[in-house]
Amino acid sequence: MRNLSETEVYSFSDHVLSRAIFALSRVVGVRNITRPFWNRWRAALFDQKTLDRFLAAIGGLSDWPTKGKAFLDNEIRQVETSLQNLSNAEIVTHYRRLSFLAHLVQWGCLPLSDVKTQAYKQCRDFYLEAERRAFGDRFARLRIDWEGKALWANLHLPASTLPSGKIPLIVLVHGMDDVKEEHLASELLFAEAGFAVLCIDGPGQGETFLLDGVLWPENFEAAIVSAIDALKAYPSVDTDHYAIVGISWGGMWAYKIAAADPRVSAILDLGGPIDSREFNKLPFFLKSKFCQILGVASTDDVDSTARIFTIRDQAMLKKVAARVHIVHGDRDPIVSTADKAWLRDTLQQIAQTGEVKLTVYRDGDHCCTQHVKEVRTLASAEFLDEYLKRTRALRSGDTAHSPVPQSVE
Repeated sequence: MRNLSETEVYSFSDHVLSRAIFALSRVVGVRNITRPFWNRWRAALFDQKTLDRFLAAIGGLSDWPTKGKAFLDNEIRQVETSLQNLSNAEIVTHYRRLSFLAHLVQWGCLPLSDVKTQAYKQCRDFYLEAERRAFGDRFARLRIDWEGKALWANLHLPASTLPSGKIPLIVLVHGMDDVKEEHLASELLFAEAGFAVLCIDGPGQGETFLLDGVLWPENFEAAIVSAIDALKAYPSVDTDHYAIVGISWGGMWAYKIAAADPRVSAILDLGGPIDSREFNKLPFFLKSKFCQILGVASTDDVDSTARIFTIRDQAMLKKVAARVHIVHGDRDPIVSTADKAWLRDTLQQIAQTGEVKLTVYRDGDHCCTQHVKEVRTLASAEFLDEYLKRTRALRSGDTAHSPVPQSVE
């Protein structure tokens, strides 16, 4: 879908409100309009000083593509002129900053356009240069062939392995308006904790969508399982058990992946919706992303996707055999706390899962971005605990090992 106008699903109020927000942004400033996203951007290791300068350079939301690109180009020139005087660590820091800045430029371009795709390419390329410099042969860009399509993923490996010689694996499954390069902070934290970290742009996501036009399919989970299978090329990575960090829409798909692949041993669900029934209540910005990645062009398309993209399926949830920690923000404007409590209760009642836990941050936003470091630190400890329990159980022949379900709120 090349243009936001190529769909019939936007209501009259959507168009009125979007025009009002674009006009208001010239009065109150882009900085104030985008304030709800700041925690998300800060969580990605993006420094506040650059963020402030970037937002100040944009007169209104309609200027985002042109003035955002001009700001990025100027930042690139400044870094390039100083490269010869910088250490490798300083270059890595600058390239990571430029990568996220390029991501911000493409993120703010709502219609698909040449500016958007070019900015994403810069985001990807700066990211790759930074991580190759920082990690050397402990970083790899992976191509995953799936149903005749090429999917792309980033793999970080830790500096050391467990005494067993195997490296436990975490897979990051992100949402509908993310790109894999946005989640570097989580990749670094988990790698530092001793995990191999795979972050993939599945079909309908990031590079796979923006550059190759691959839409989000009904069997998205099969693509992620194929990505895990591709890691057999890295025998030091333990693909017999792995944990999933599901972010936003990726949180919903974490359960479908676990139901399809018994190797999933643990799930961290950050802001995953239960279904897409509340489409009409989505902000215009997210509604446009939804339509683009699914190819939705009519209200009939919306109705059909609502029937497909849901985890209100007890037959599917019953197959989940992973330890589950749901982390939710009570101020999440997209996903309700009641939905997450329903999911916890349902998993406890019918699933094969081990421990089921729901943690609610009363001040938390969507995906609890203001608590990102503590949540991921906690998750890494839980994932490692689950991994060690399972490997010890397998060595002792206790294949029925499974903790007693419980709930914490």
